[in-house]
Amino acid sequence: MNWISKFILVACAVLVIAGTKALAHISYSNRNFGTLIIGADISNTNQVVSSGFGWADATDADWGDSHLGRFFRFTLANPLTADQSVRITAERNLNTLVSGPNGTFLPGFSLFSGLAHTTSPLAHDSSALSVQWLQQQFGSNNIIGLGGSGKEGSVNALGDWSIGNSVSTSLIDVSDSLRNLTYIGHAVDGTSANFGNAAGIVGDGTADGFVTATFSGLAAGDYSLFVGGANYALQTTESTTTTYGADVTVGLVPEPSTGSLLLGGAALLPLLRRRKG
Repeated sequence: MNWISKFILVACAVLVIAGTKALAHISYSNRNFGTLIIGADISNTNQVVSSGFGWADATDADWGDSHLGRFFRFTLANPLTADQSVRITAERNLNTLVSGPNGTFLPGFSLFSGLAHTTSPLAHDSSALSVQWLQQQFGSNNIIGLGGSGKEGSVNALGDWSIGNSVSTSLIDVSDSLRNLTYIGHAVDGTSANFGNAAGIVGDGTADGFVTATFSGLAAGDYSLFVGGANYALQTTESTTTTYGADVTVGLVPEPSTGSLLLGGAALLPLLRRRKG
């Protein structure tokens, strides 16, 4: 294939991908947990997640599409102390109206420090600035992917990534900006039988529609949480418009080991006093 044919093929691929992803904006609307307070778990229920594979698909080499999951946010006013952690839980919701088979959704989530844009214009995968960043990182000669970068989307569920809020899918405006999201960790329901064999994934071992994890050592600041489906194989059989119900809960809690020690110590005090008497 000569260079003219390659150029035409790449241009067509970019136009098709850009057209299909133009509405894939990242939004935290009605998904802001606010500033976390110790002892107050906050639940965000009846969320609708697009596709049953969005999180798992963002773990492979070509990354993932941001609209195939849901973004949440929370804030820490102060860095976590040694006896504190943030506990995050994601589970399927059987009561939310969905188009996917009810009772089958397997959740996975990734936690990042930093936020995408919170006011219009919002960030999206095919914005000119997002595509430019992907090309700078991975080149533009891969024939497939956004701008020939080889990446089908901006989201890296197992590492750092960046996304821009350009209004245009072809031109970058002086008011456009890039936001960086730094990977903290992940948790996922099930095993490699559902989420695939990408390196670094550790599942909870039971594909039951529920997953939870705690994160310690977090600094003060804003955090983004990407929640999506963990059934990797569905990307070959399921429409990206298929939806599932999910509930997400976030709380700031003392470490269980610390709480147990405090309770245990308090229970022993009366016994020690009696023995001394």
